[in-house]
Amino acid sequence: MSSDSKAATAVIGRWKVMATNLQSQVDKMPQLAGRYTEMVRMTSDADAMETRQAQLTADLQELNHQRRDLLKAGEDLRSRIGAILKAEHGFTSERLLEFGLKPRRGRGRGKKTQEQPAPATAP
Repeated sequence: MSSDSKAATAVIGRWKVMATNLQSQVDKMPQLAGRYTEMVRMTSDADAMETRQAQLTADLQELNHQRRDLLKAGEDLRSRIGAILKAEHGFTSERLLEFGLKPRRGRGRGKKTQEQPAPATAP
């Protein structure tokens, strides 16, 4: 829960305390009746919004979990297909680029050929 959410919950809590304690005063102070009704409505609306926000947060977490699972399964499938393509075309084939795969390249500089020592001449 974020600090912003905690602050909102605290504000709504103060509204509830006031609404609960005002209830007994409305008969004695009729000028509060309209504002009391408005306070009760706002408190009820705020509770409904907090409940909806909690549900949406839970839905978002579930959706993110499903998305991670789908991405993992998709990458696994892509790797398997890539292995089949590499086996078919060869690991160094340029055709792999067509499928978004990188062909295996040589390691940097080419191998140096070792010079054969010249045969020693007999004196």
